[in-house]
Amino acid sequence: EFEDVISKAAGSLGIGNTDLSQRTGVPVEEVRSLMDGKFDEKSLLAVADPLGLHGPSLVELAKQSWRPDKVEVKGLTGYNTPFPVPGYEEMTVNSYLVVDEAAGVAVAFDTGADVTDMLADIERMGVKLELVLLTHTHDDHIKALGELLAATGNPPVWVNNKESITRAKGFDAGQGFSAGSLKIESRLTNGHSPGGTTFIIDGLDRPVAIVGDSLFCCSMGGARGAYGKALDNNRKQILSLPDDAVLCPGHGPVTTVAEEKAHNPFFPEFKS
Repeated sequence: EFEDVISKAAGSLGIGNTDLSQRTGVPVEEVRSLMDGKFDEKSLLAVADPLGLHGPSLVELAKQSWRPDKVEVKGLTGYNTPFPVPGYEEMTVNSYLVVDEAAGVAVAFDTGADVTDMLADIERMGVKLELVLLTHTHDDHIKALGELLAATGNPPVWVNNKESITRAKGFDAGQGFSAGSLKIESRLTNGHSPGGTTFIIDGLDRPVAIVGDSLFCCSMGGARGAYGKALDNNRKQILSLPDDAVLCPGHGPVTTVAEEKAHNPFFPEFKS
């Protein structure tokens, strides 16, 4: 939602509605309307630059005139489960399962709020869950961890050392993991959370990155207090991947590096 993007940028930069009005000449009541999700193209374009955002991409988002192409990668399955919170009852969260069927092994990335479908797929494919890798420890991403472990023989769980939860081992960014022919690189992409991690998977048909809440389709995770770090990490650690790399976020649709360079308002430097 465009209002989520502009409010994240304004809040992270410490720019209030009155300040934004003074910088742009947009009446403060119209700035408030934008923040409430009432779309006005001229006003939205006016506030984009002082917020460091790409105006045309914001308008595209507001008009819902673009969505990423559906991506299918053999061995990659995504799950989307409801996780309502007060004021955002429609919220859902993603988790992922990556499988090497020839070796009969799988790796889970986060759990979301419900692992019923993930467990059904593990059983249907007859694979063993070798690892659980966590992008970060916010409750929506690990809600069903206990259920997943109990049903799969308690495989090892790993999380970046900058965060910790019971039952998880810690690792430092750069540590690699493997399962069958799958090779997994970890990169620190924190800002949204202290140990936010992106996992880059080699061994599928094309590069795949599990990015958690570091980056979303046309957006990114909130990073108040660490906004510059989050932007820099996303540029250097995620958007530096090949253009065809598939990005699997913690919320919203799967996308690619090329699509985010072209359409994500937070990264105007990639736009022509």
